[in-house]
Amino acid sequence: MSILEEIYYGNIRPTDEPQSDDVKKALSEVVKMEEALGESLIDKGQKEKISELSERYSKLITLTERDGFLQGFRLGAKLMAELMAEKN
Repeated sequence: MSILEEIYYGNIRPTDEPQSDDVKKALSEVVKMEEALGESLIDKGQKEKISELSERYSKLITLTERDGFLQGFRLGAKLMAELMAEKN
């Protein structure tokens, strides 16, 4: 099966790639810090703001990763188009 068919059938999804040990470690550290901060806060409103900030930051990371993936894919496609044009 070609890579295009694999993508079409949903067998290839970049978001399913395993995370590196560095990413797992950094994520674990962020979660620990977030939990410690939440426990240190007494005011419920502050805890909610920290939680909302975390959710918004997660969304930002997701969007940034998506944009980086799309830009990289477009660059690769432009590179292939240029290489094919030089071949002729």
